[in-house]
Amino acid sequence: MSENVAFELADTDAGVDNGQDVSAETVLAYLRTHPDLFLEHPDVLDHIELPGPPQPAVSLHHWQLRRWRGQAIRHRHALDQLHRVAADNAAADRLLHRFCEGLLAAADRSTTTLERQLRAHFEIDACRVVPLAELDGETRGLLAGWLDNPTPFCGRPHDTVRETLFGDTLPQTGSAALIAIPSTATGPARYLVALGRRLPDGFNPAQGTHFLEQIGELAGAFLGQAASDSTDR
Repeated sequence: MSENVAFELADTDAGVDNGQDVSAETVLAYLRTHPDLFLEHPDVLDHIELPGPPQPAVSLHHWQLRRWRGQAIRHRHALDQLHRVAADNAAADRLLHRFCEGLLAAADRSTTTLERQLRAHFEIDACRVVPLAELDGETRGLLAGWLDNPTPFCGRPHDTVRETLFGDTLPQTGSAALIAIPSTATGPARYLVALGRRLPDGFNPAQGTHFLEQIGELAGAFLGQAASDSTDR
Protein backbone atom coordinates (compact mmCIF):
# COMPACT_ATOMS: atom_id res chain seq x y z
CA MET A 1 0.00 0.00 0.00
CA SER A 2 1.44 3.40 -0.95
CA GLU A 3 1.96 6.11 1.63
CA ASN A 4 -0.57 8.43 -0.05
CA VAL A 5 -3.26 5.74 -0.02
CA ALA A 6 -2.58 5.02 3.62
CA PHE A 7 -2.94 8.68 4.49
CA GLU A 8 -6.24 8.89 2.55
CA LEU A 9 -7.66 5.92 4.42
CA ALA A 10 -6.51 7.33 7.72
CA ASP A 11 -8.15 10.67 6.95
CA THR A 12 -11.39 8.94 5.94
CA ASP A 13 -11.50 6.86 9.11
CA ALA A 14 -10.77 9.89 11.22
CA GLY A 15 -13.65 11.76 9.59
CA VAL A 16 -16.05 8.92 10.40
CA ASP A 17 -14.83 8.34 13.94
CA ASN A 18 -15.03 11.95 15.14
CA GLY A 19 -18.80 11.96 14.67
CA GLN A 20 -18.83 15.40 12.96
CA ASP A 21 -21.29 16.18 10.18
CA VAL A 22 -19.85 16.42 6.68
CA SER A 23 -20.08 19.94 5.37
CA ALA A 24 -21.76 20.85 2.11
CA GLU A 25 -18.44 22.15 0.79
CA THR A 26 -16.83 18.75 1.38
CA VAL A 27 -19.65 16.98 -0.48
CA LEU A 28 -19.45 19.42 -3.40
CA ALA A 29 -15.69 19.05 -3.60
CA TYR A 30 -16.03 15.27 -3.66
CA LEU A 31 -18.63 15.41 -6.44
CA ARG A 32 -16.40 17.68 -8.53
CA THR A 33 -13.55 15.19 -8.29
CA HIS A 34 -15.85 12.18 -8.84
CA PRO A 35 -18.21 13.20 -11.67
CA ASP A 36 -19.12 9.56 -12.36
CA LEU A 37 -20.48 8.97 -8.84
CA PHE A 38 -24.14 8.84 -9.89
CA LEU A 39 -23.31 6.55 -12.80
CA GLU A 40 -21.70 4.06 -10.41
CA HIS A 41 -24.36 4.53 -7.69
CA PRO A 42 -27.66 5.43 -9.43
CA ASP A 43 -29.67 4.47 -6.34
CA VAL A 44 -28.43 7.65 -4.66
CA LEU A 45 -30.58 9.64 -7.08
CA ASP A 46 -33.70 8.13 -5.50
CA HIS A 47 -33.07 10.24 -2.38
CA ILE A 48 -32.22 13.56 -4.02
CA GLU A 49 -34.80 16.36 -4.22
CA LEU A 50 -34.48 18.58 -7.28
CA PRO A 51 -35.94 22.12 -7.32
CA GLY A 52 -39.16 22.64 -9.21
CA PRO A 53 -40.22 25.69 -11.18
CA PRO A 54 -41.09 28.89 -9.28
CA GLN A 55 -44.59 29.01 -7.89
CA PRO A 56 -47.30 29.09 -9.11
CA ALA A 57 -45.94 27.42 -12.25
CA VAL A 58 -46.08 23.62 -12.29
CA SER A 59 -43.80 21.31 -14.25
CA LEU A 60 -45.68 18.25 -15.51
CA HIS A 61 -42.42 16.30 -15.69
CA HIS A 62 -41.48 17.26 -12.15
CA TRP A 63 -44.96 16.34 -10.89
CA GLN A 64 -44.84 12.96 -12.63
CA LEU A 65 -41.43 12.20 -11.12
CA ARG A 66 -42.75 13.01 -7.64
CA ARG A 67 -45.73 10.68 -8.17
CA TRP A 68 -43.53 7.88 -9.48
CA ARG A 69 -41.18 8.25 -6.54
CA GLY A 70 -44.12 8.04 -4.13
CA GLN A 71 -45.38 4.92 -5.87
CA ALA A 72 -41.91 3.35 -5.73
CA ILE A 73 -41.69 4.03 -1.98
CA ARG A 74 -45.12 2.47 -1.39
CA HIS A 75 -44.19 -0.56 -3.48
CA ARG A 76 -40.94 -0.96 -1.55
CA HIS A 77 -42.83 -0.83 1.75
CA ALA A 78 -45.31 -3.42 0.45
CA LEU A 79 -42.46 -5.66 -0.69
CA ASP A 80 -40.77 -5.33 2.70
CA GLN A 81 -44.03 -6.36 4.35
CA LEU A 82 -44.29 -9.39 2.07
CA HIS A 83 -40.73 -10.36 3.01
CA ARG A 84 -41.61 -10.12 6.70
CA VAL A 85 -44.74 -12.23 6.21
CA ALA A 86 -42.75 -14.81 4.23
CA ALA A 87 -40.14 -14.96 7.01
CA ASP A 88 -42.87 -15.39 9.64
CA ASN A 89 -44.51 -18.14 7.60
CA ALA A 90 -41.18 -19.93 7.17
CA ALA A 91 -40.60 -19.78 10.94
CA ALA A 92 -44.12 -21.14 11.56
CA ASP A 93 -43.50 -23.98 9.10
CA ARG A 94 -40.29 -24.93 10.90
CA LEU A 95 -42.11 -24.84 14.23
CA LEU A 96 -44.90 -27.08 12.94
CA HIS A 97 -42.31 -29.44 11.44
CA ARG A 98 -40.58 -29.85 14.80
CA PHE A 99 -43.96 -30.32 16.49
CA CYS A 100 -44.84 -33.04 13.98
CA GLU A 101 -41.49 -34.74 14.57
CA GLY A 102 -42.20 -34.73 18.30
CA LEU A 103 -45.60 -36.32 17.76
CA LEU A 104 -44.18 -39.02 15.50
CA ALA A 105 -41.50 -39.86 18.04
CA ALA A 106 -43.96 -40.10 20.95
CA ALA A 107 -44.26 -43.48 22.61
CA ASP A 108 -48.02 -43.27 23.10
CA ARG A 109 -50.92 -41.27 21.69
CA SER A 110 -52.52 -39.95 24.84
CA THR A 111 -53.85 -36.50 25.63
CA THR A 112 -51.12 -36.17 28.25
CA THR A 113 -48.44 -36.74 25.62
CA LEU A 114 -50.09 -34.22 23.30
CA GLU A 115 -50.15 -31.61 26.07
CA ARG A 116 -46.46 -32.22 26.75
CA GLN A 117 -45.58 -31.77 23.07
CA LEU A 118 -47.62 -28.57 22.82
CA ARG A 119 -45.86 -27.07 25.83
CA ALA A 120 -42.46 -28.09 24.46
CA HIS A 121 -42.88 -26.51 21.03
CA PHE A 122 -45.08 -23.43 21.44
CA GLU A 123 -44.84 -20.28 23.56
CA ILE A 124 -47.82 -20.85 25.83
CA ASP A 125 -48.40 -20.49 29.57
CA ALA A 126 -51.15 -23.09 29.92
CA CYS A 127 -52.37 -26.09 27.94
CA ARG A 128 -55.18 -28.60 28.23
CA VAL A 129 -56.45 -31.33 25.92
CA VAL A 130 -59.88 -32.33 27.19
CA PRO A 131 -62.41 -34.87 25.87
CA LEU A 132 -65.64 -32.94 25.38
CA ALA A 133 -67.54 -35.70 27.12
CA GLU A 134 -65.75 -34.81 30.36
CA LEU A 135 -66.89 -31.16 30.36
CA ASP A 136 -69.75 -30.19 32.63
CA GLY A 137 -73.10 -29.19 31.17
CA GLU A 138 -72.66 -25.45 31.77
CA THR A 139 -69.32 -25.33 29.98
CA ARG A 140 -70.62 -27.40 27.09
CA GLY A 141 -73.59 -25.05 26.84
CA LEU A 142 -71.31 -22.00 26.64
CA LEU A 143 -69.31 -23.69 23.87
CA ALA A 144 -72.31 -25.07 21.99
CA GLY A 145 -72.62 -22.20 19.49
CA TRP A 146 -68.93 -22.23 18.70
CA LEU A 147 -68.82 -26.02 18.30
CA ASP A 148 -71.47 -25.81 15.59
CA ASN A 149 -68.84 -24.18 13.36
CA PRO A 150 -65.57 -24.81 15.23
CA THR A 151 -63.18 -22.31 13.68
CA PRO A 152 -60.42 -21.85 16.26
CA PHE A 153 -61.40 -19.31 18.90
CA CYS A 154 -58.96 -16.56 19.89
CA GLY A 155 -59.51 -14.09 22.70
CA ARG A 156 -60.67 -13.99 26.29
CA PRO A 157 -62.98 -16.91 27.04
CA HIS A 158 -65.95 -16.82 29.37
CA ASP A 159 -64.84 -17.04 33.01
CA THR A 160 -66.59 -20.38 33.47
CA VAL A 161 -64.88 -21.82 30.40
CA ARG A 162 -61.51 -20.44 31.48
CA GLU A 163 -61.80 -21.85 35.00
CA THR A 164 -62.99 -25.23 33.73
CA LEU A 165 -60.19 -25.59 31.23
CA PHE A 166 -57.28 -23.89 32.96
CA GLY A 167 -58.15 -23.57 36.63
CA ASP A 168 -55.64 -21.25 38.33
CA THR A 169 -53.02 -21.52 35.59
CA LEU A 170 -54.58 -18.74 33.49
CA PRO A 171 -55.61 -15.41 35.08
CA GLN A 172 -58.83 -13.63 34.24
CA THR A 173 -56.91 -11.14 32.12
CA GLY A 174 -55.29 -13.90 30.07
CA SER A 175 -56.21 -14.95 26.54
CA ALA A 176 -56.81 -18.35 25.01
CA ALA A 177 -57.02 -20.26 21.75
CA LEU A 178 -59.55 -23.08 21.59
CA ILE A 179 -59.29 -25.75 18.88
CA ALA A 180 -61.95 -28.42 18.39
CA ILE A 181 -60.62 -31.84 17.35
CA PRO A 182 -63.13 -34.11 15.56
CA SER A 183 -63.05 -37.88 15.87
CA THR A 184 -63.17 -38.12 12.05
CA ALA A 185 -62.75 -35.66 9.21
CA THR A 186 -66.50 -35.04 9.04
CA GLY A 187 -67.54 -36.14 12.50
CA PRO A 188 -68.45 -34.04 15.54
CA ALA A 189 -65.80 -32.62 17.85
CA ARG A 190 -64.47 -35.13 20.37
CA TYR A 191 -61.56 -33.25 21.97
CA LEU A 192 -60.85 -29.65 22.83
CA VAL A 193 -57.30 -28.28 22.69
CA ALA A 194 -57.02 -25.19 24.90
CA LEU A 195 -53.90 -23.00 24.73
CA GLY A 196 -53.49 -20.10 27.14
CA ARG A 197 -51.27 -17.04 27.44
CA ARG A 198 -51.14 -14.66 30.37
CA LEU A 199 -50.96 -11.66 28.04
CA PRO A 200 -54.43 -10.25 27.25
CA ASP A 201 -53.54 -10.03 23.54
CA GLY A 202 -51.48 -13.22 23.38
CA PHE A 203 -54.37 -14.71 21.41
CA ASN A 204 -56.66 -12.09 19.92
CA PRO A 205 -59.52 -12.12 17.37
CA ALA A 206 -57.45 -10.10 14.90
CA GLN A 207 -55.01 -12.97 14.44
CA GLY A 208 -55.45 -15.46 11.65
CA THR A 209 -56.44 -19.00 12.56
CA HIS A 210 -54.62 -20.92 9.81
CA PHE A 211 -51.69 -21.81 12.07
CA LEU A 212 -54.07 -22.98 14.82
CA GLU A 213 -56.03 -25.03 12.29
CA GLN A 214 -52.81 -26.81 11.30
CA ILE A 215 -52.08 -27.55 14.95
CA GLY A 216 -55.59 -28.96 15.24
CA GLU A 217 -55.13 -31.17 12.19
CA LEU A 218 -51.89 -32.59 13.57
CA ALA A 219 -53.46 -33.10 16.98
CA GLY A 220 -56.44 -34.83 15.37
CA ALA A 221 -54.16 -37.19 13.43
CA PHE A 222 -52.17 -37.87 16.60
CA LEU A 223 -55.32 -38.69 18.60
CA GLY A 224 -56.92 -40.61 15.74
CA GLN A 225 -56.11 -44.00 17.20
CA ALA A 226 -57.19 -42.97 20.68
CA ALA A 227 -60.40 -41.43 19.33
CA SER A 228 -61.41 -44.75 17.86
CA ASP A 229 -61.12 -46.42 21.26
CA SER A 230 -63.90 -46.30 23.80
CA THR A 231 -61.54 -44.71 26.35
CA ASP A 232 -58.46 -42.54 26.06
CA ARG A 233 -55.27 -44.30 27.06
